[in-house]
Amino acid sequence: MLPLLLSAIVFVFLLLGAAVFLLCAAVPFLRRYALSAALWCALWGPGLAAMIVAAVVSLAAAVFVSRTDIVTLSQWSRFAELIGWGYVSAGCLSIGIVASAIAWLHQYLLHRLTFPLFRLYAALVSAGIGSVFGWTIEFVMVAKGAHLLILWIATMFALIAGFGLCAYKWAASLRGPAPDTFTWISPAEFGGI
Repeated sequence: MLPLLLSAIVFVFLLLGAAVFLLCAAVPFLRRYALSAALWCALWGPGLAAMIVAAVVSLAAAVFVSRTDIVTLSQWSRFAELIGWGYVSAGCLSIGIVASAIAWLHQYLLHRLTFPLFRLYAALVSAGIGSVFGWTIEFVMVAKGAHLLILWIATMFALIAGFGLCAYKWAASLRGPAPDTFTWISPAEFGGI
């Protein structure tokens, strides 16, 4: 049950990151932050999953050390109360800080790639975002009881190819202006000239 819950949490945040990517890509002044904003959202999934695993392990260790059954089925509904709101707050704050630092570093490094390398990176990441939407369509089809494998494969291929090709074609709009501060590439390399 726990692996399924953790997988669902990670997937929900991947889907949230994919939706944030589409939202940022649709708004011109946010377009240059689309990849980093999607990464920031996607990082919350593994962070929360790790936080839940740490809480479950600590509760299991407390049961093992005290040799008492402190966690019964009726208490799982009070899970946050058992582990403490301080743990939840500190964990969420830590995830937010780490995700922000990684997204900032990601944004910083993206603006120092040559244009062909950035174009390839944007196409691959966008194809992955298309696959997240493809999996969402599959989950919806299975939930509705209409599992059509051929239709899902065709939809998945179309979404992956479509997102990847669009990002490859419009990669320049996902970047913004060339950096003014320290950079290891020239403005010509940045613009793909």
